[in-house]
Amino acid sequence: MKLKKLYKHDNKKQIWRILPTTNKKIVLEERDATTKEVFFSCIDIESGKKIFNQFQMDEKNWIGIETIYNDLIFFHAYGKPDMPTHKSIIAFDMSSKKTLWQNDNYVFALVNEDKVYCYQQRFENRVYFALDCFTGNVVEELGNDVSILNQLKEKLDKEFWKQNYLFPEYFNRNENGEELHHKYLKQVLSDNVVKGEISYLKIDNLLLFNYHEVAKNNTYSNIFTAVDLAKNKILLEETLDKNLVNLMPESFFVKDNFLFLIVDKTKLLVCKII
Repeated sequence: MKLKKLYKHDNKKQIWRILPTTNKKIVLEERDATTKEVFFSCIDIESGKKIFNQFQMDEKNWIGIETIYNDLIFFHAYGKPDMPTHKSIIAFDMSSKKTLWQNDNYVFALVNEDKVYCYQQRFENRVYFALDCFTGNVVEELGNDVSILNQLKEKLDKEFWKQNYLFPEYFNRNENGEELHHKYLKQVLSDNVVKGEISYLKIDNLLLFNYHEVAKNNTYSNIFTAVDLAKNKILLEETLDKNLVNLMPESFFVKDNFLFLIVDKTKLLVCKII
C-alpha cells in the first residue's frame, strides 16, 4: 500500500473538530486563540478546494455544530456562555451558504430521514417533536415518549460504523503477539523513550501509529509514523506537536481511505491510502 499526501489546510486557528460528510466534504470548526471566535470551513475531501472558508454565523463565540446531514449543517447556541447546555437549532445549507431556518424554541436531538427530532424542556419533563429538516415546520408531535428517539439513536449509531471510519487502538506492550506489527511496535518502544501507550491502526500491510517521545526538558513530542510492513519502509513520519505537557493519544483517524492528521494544532494534513 502507498500513502499519498494530498494537501495541508492551515487557517492559523486551532482546529477543534473535523467532520467528514457523507458527500465527500470535510467541515472544520476552528477557534481563534485570542478572541475565542469560532470559524467554519468546508473543503472538498479529495482536492482540498475550499467550498467556503472561515465562515462565521451572527453569533461569533457561543456556537457549535450538532451534526451534518447531507448538505445541511445543524448549529446550536449555548444556554449561557459559561454553561455547556445547548439551545436553538440553526439549519445551514452548505451549497447555497445560507441559513434555511432557525428556531430558538427547540433543542436538537438527532436527524433522520429528513426529520429533525428535538424537544422543549418543560417544568417537569421534555416534550418531543419532529421538524421538517428543510423548513423547520413541525411535522409530528411526539409528546413525552422518549422511546422513539432512543430507537432512532440506536439505529444511527449502527449506521455510523458503516461509513468506513477507522480509529486507532492502544497497543498492549505486554502482549506476546508474534504478528509483524507487534514486533515493529515493540521495537519502537525499545528504541525510544515513550510516555504512555502507542495508538495504532493496521490496514492490510499498512501500519499507522503515534506515540509521545520524552524530550530532554521533560515535555513530549507527538510522533506519527506510517510504515509499509511488507517492505519494512517508512512512508511518512511527522511530528504532530511538540513541547507538550499532556499526552494527545487520539491524533489521527481514517475514513474512506483518507487519513486525517492535525499538525501543530492548526494544520489539517490529508493523505490518501492507495
